[in-house]
Amino acid sequence: MKNISLFSIIALTTALAYAQEPAAPVQGTPINGSVRGFIKAEQSPYLVTEDLTVEDGQVLVIVPGVKLQFAPGTGLYVKGQLVVAGEAEFVSASATPQNGDWKGIFLSGSESSEIRNATISGAANGIVAENTSVSILSSKIEKTSGRGVYAKNSKVSISGSQFEKNDGAAVHIDSYSDATISDVKFDGNKVALYNSELAITNVASSNFQNNTYAILDMGNSYLSLDNSTVSKNKVGASAGDVLDKNVIESIGENETNFNKDFSGVAQTLPTNPEIPGIESRPVDANDNIGALLAKKAEDEEKADSTQKSWNVIGSVMFGNHYHHVLMRKNDRESPVEISGDTIQPGDHYKNTFQVPGFGTEASIYLLMQSPDGKSIELSADYTGDKWNQFSPNPVTLTYTDNYNQLILGDFTRIGGETYMAGLPIFGASYTLSLLKNNVNQPLLELNGFFGENRKPYQIGDRHPDIYKNYIEDGEAQAQRLAYGGSIKWAPLRRFDATFGAIYADDEIHDPLLRDGGSRASITSEPLQKSFTLYADGNWLFYPGDIELNGQIAVGRADTADVYRERAINEVFTKAGLNTASMGKLRQLMVSESRINSLSAEELDEIFGGNTTLNRSEMRDSLRTLVREAKQLKKDYESDRDDDRVMGLNWGSQNFAIGASLYWNIYKTTISGHLKYIGEDFYSAGSADQLANTREFGGEIEQIITNFWTLNFGYLLNIENAANGEMTNIFGLGEGTHWGLFNDEDSPWFEEHELDYGRTKYIQNWTLNNSFKIGKHVDVNVGYNLEYRTQYRPYQLHGDYILEDGIYRDGWFAARKDKATTEIIDDYKDTTLVDSARWAEYNSLSSEDYLASKFQERIYKNTWNLGLSVQAFKTVFKAAGRWTLRTDDSKFYKDDNIKDMDLSNATWAKLGYYFGGANYFEQAYPLSATTTLKQVQNQFGFIPRFKNYKRNDMTEREFTINDNLEISFLKRFLILGLSGEFRHMDIEWEDNGTDVDESETDVLGSVSLRVNHTKRLSTEWYTGAAFFYRPDNISDEYKDVYGGIRVNYVF
Repeated sequence: MKNISLFSIIALTTALAYAQEPAAPVQGTPINGSVRGFIKAEQSPYLVTEDLTVEDGQVLVIVPGVKLQFAPGTGLYVKGQLVVAGEAEFVSASATPQNGDWKGIFLSGSESSEIRNATISGAANGIVAENTSVSILSSKIEKTSGRGVYAKNSKVSISGSQFEKNDGAAVHIDSYSDATISDVKFDGNKVALYNSELAITNVASSNFQNNTYAILDMGNSYLSLDNSTVSKNKVGASAGDVLDKNVIESIGENETNFNKDFSGVAQTLPTNPEIPGIESRPVDANDNIGALLAKKAEDEEKADSTQKSWNVIGSVMFGNHYHHVLMRKNDRESPVEISGDTIQPGDHYKNTFQVPGFGTEASIYLLMQSPDGKSIELSADYTGDKWNQFSPNPVTLTYTDNYNQLILGDFTRIGGETYMAGLPIFGASYTLSLLKNNVNQPLLELNGFFGENRKPYQIGDRHPDIYKNYIEDGEAQAQRLAYGGSIKWAPLRRFDATFGAIYADDEIHDPLLRDGGSRASITSEPLQKSFTLYADGNWLFYPGDIELNGQIAVGRADTADVYRERAINEVFTKAGLNTASMGKLRQLMVSESRINSLSAEELDEIFGGNTTLNRSEMRDSLRTLVREAKQLKKDYESDRDDDRVMGLNWGSQNFAIGASLYWNIYKTTISGHLKYIGEDFYSAGSADQLANTREFGGEIEQIITNFWTLNFGYLLNIENAANGEMTNIFGLGEGTHWGLFNDEDSPWFEEHELDYGRTKYIQNWTLNNSFKIGKHVDVNVGYNLEYRTQYRPYQLHGDYILEDGIYRDGWFAARKDKATTEIIDDYKDTTLVDSARWAEYNSLSSEDYLASKFQERIYKNTWNLGLSVQAFKTVFKAAGRWTLRTDDSKFYKDDNIKDMDLSNATWAKLGYYFGGANYFEQAYPLSATTTLKQVQNQFGFIPRFKNYKRNDMTEREFTINDNLEISFLKRFLILGLSGEFRHMDIEWEDNGTDVDESETDVLGSVSLRVNHTKRLSTEWYTGAAFFYRPDNISDEYKDVYGGIRVNYVF
């Protein structure tokens, strides 16, 4: 039996030849182009595929809980106003993040922006502000390659924030800028604070440690330090002028306290960032810092005389739109059934894609700040149409002062990944801050929250996300109320600990302040009560500032419905579907019609990429499995225990443990993590977390030279770790208690040979090289190997039915000078086969199986090559990605057939198609982004090809898109044109017949933005989207739309 292919040998050889890392593509909701209004947490994380732009007169509000993952070379450009309302992340979307992967956040609007509780990591420049003002509060900016914060001709306020491990300057205050920095920690940066000529910087209650240069002052500038310390740096300060007395007194205990290398150090830093299309204020050689200070004092005196008790900023937007949707007709002579709906001949297919007719949208953001630090913040977003007449989300009101924070409405609680990866709440949260530690941060923080984590859907309700779809039996959703509280203790800058609890309860019959349903309603997810206790600690150690995080949680849900859910899971597991796709399978159980619109990638994710089914067969199989699972749910539902009791049988499988390490030593960065999730652990704060898993990962990044960075990593994911009484604590030894070593000869393996849901091991190795060739060329070369292995209950069984044609395999062909046997099939066709081999095969008919003890072993090799070139006001990008999947699975009990050399197609008839799901995929993304003073254009072209071994299937996909923006009359008018064309062909062979499917998308839009005044603007837009599905016409539709938005900033 041939089950080791040349591709498998190549994969094994490559695995030995390379050191590798986890490089699975980062997933997220795609977002690009012009943005405004609210970016909501519900669809987070987001994948930024091209630059984001906030236009003049527009406001972008990023609500708490949002994570924006920026593709390499992309950024956020704000010509209007940006408000980051708290607990948001701006990170690289690269599978192997590097400092400088994405461009950063660029602010140039006339209105003040505010960024609170944000983490900005891996950008070339974290925040660039020019000709504007910005407040940065309680944020962390790290691992930038150029600047953490850069300000030119701007007013900047930074408070309660951290700047760590920035390769250039953490904060650079350039000419004609005024910066106030208070309660800020600078740690591990090349240059912590860079004060250029004609810059004014006031620093208070801040700490500079472990930086190469703490302060770089170029002279003809103003710098003051109050109640701040500059110590344990290589150089305390390098200055062009004599520093003020308060600065000198703050500097001590550095390797070198003062030197005069300021000019040479400045030349080693990356060039100052620029914002395309912005006219920079030139430096006047006659200007001196004394005159600027005098003007500042004069301006402040005038401002004091007119200062209001509260400062108010914000924006409002109102819009109206219209959609005209056209569906295809049933042109057959007979009715067609689609997901339970019967479409008569000549009738239109059901539109579940886009709500037609008129719709409205509105948003408001209001921030009121008092001189003594109090603030009131209101954010609200509303949409309405003929299906969802009134849909406000989110609506949040927040009050904050030095000791209290009260949040009412929509918010998201975020903590450790194991216990609270994200808990959206509609309710109330209160935080009380007590005392101060040695870095002026709260010593104690007490928090409590309560609210609705999930709103109820009753049978007969309109489905909120699918037009003309009503909630049916089996699709109802219970209201989930969540309660929680925590205590955070931070006695030192380098240590904090949090202890807390989360309780959640589902109610379908009598929900709080909502309409209830029948107790007998069958819900899409199990009714449950859950309770979780957790502790989370962060430590910072010398040398090199080793960052450690530890999490431990104990939690569980009640057991009444859990057994039902496990039984439903088994329906899908027995069919060989991917365990990690259970969440999507639950969604399909709620709405079976979604099966029709699943993409090729989603189908591959569900079936695990290891199936010989074509696309249509996958969808048919899913429909059958979903209906079987729904029926099983009904059977279990009759036994539901309404008096659920939580708290029985707590044990080791109710624990979750997580730990991580991050260590930066000069040009070397080391990180690692581990995670243990018990089989019975559950937390409402991490509801989508896969239970019964172990995870170990590590990564090392080395800056080899100034232009070459090497990254190597390893990740091991273990699913279904525990089986029965064998807890497999460390995950490495299936069928053992401690899980440290595998014992293949253990009786356990024999007893559980045909079990479903055996332990799955997924290993990832990655090697990535980044090269910076000059200022304008970047090259990235990477390799990834993913290796999956799992024992599955597969067996090979003899097939002795002549019509199946086993005898036609080349192994049974007549041999020269060997006895032959004549076989006559049902069609009276005669075939001569080798008598000995045919007799040997038939002698196995009494055996229980031909082969058993099957181990799936899948290799996926991926090579990446990327090139980025900046020239002619354009960023050109070209990349290639090549993926090769190979199957090296085997049966260990194969004595009966070890001498048989059948074809893989024949083995498929006996039970397993070796290599049937193998494929080779290649993609070549190309793009060009041009930025001129009045014209901006983004062009992209992606050809993709995929060849499967099964059924000689091939995929060919081409995507072309372009976004053009032209401004007129000094940006009084801004014309936008965008278009996208996508075409995909799929071809395969089905029983000797060539079959093909195709789909085409054509999208286009035109917009005109009119900036009537500095604060008032309108946006007029129209467009069309055509989705052609000639092989699935029920999914084909056309959408023609138009609308207007009115924006006002105050």
